[in-house]
Amino acid sequence: MIHKGSIRQVKWRFICSAMILGVVSLALMSCGKKGPPFLPKTDMPLKVEQLKGQWTNEAVLLQGSIPALKGQKKDTPGVTGCRVYHTRYSLKNPPCEGCPIDYPGFQEIRGKILAEEEFLCEVFVEKKEGIHFFEVRLIGPKGEVGPPSNRVKLTVRN
Repeated sequence: MIHKGSIRQVKWRFICSAMILGVVSLALMSCGKKGPPFLPKTDMPLKVEQLKGQWTNEAVLLQGSIPALKGQKKDTPGVTGCRVYHTRYSLKNPPCEGCPIDYPGFQEIRGKILAEEEFLCEVFVEKKEGIHFFEVRLIGPKGEVGPPSNRVKLTVRN
């Protein structure tokens, strides 16, 4: 004859064993050293330097140089376009000089943006009152993004 107490004891042991096995399995699966954080590999070393900007009728004309291309005969070696980052701040509450600027998005411009070692790009931006900041990054043939250019600051007063 089997006692009810022994059946309960067997069930309890089975449940405890299953829980211990589950915890040990979970601990073994989650063990391991995590790798150090790293920046994505940048295969696009070209950078726009001495970036300048000026308003035209309905756009901003951005111009700069790419010293790494000086003396090369190719028109656009590995450059398929650029990303233009833009933001606007109020004249009443401008960011401090040298403070980081938060760019909410970018315009991706594809096509010819270089002439020898000179960068030239027209960006369509609404000319609203405020302080406009621009920054450019070149794009390589595989979509890789190069380092940022210097920041351009244009002020519009109405």
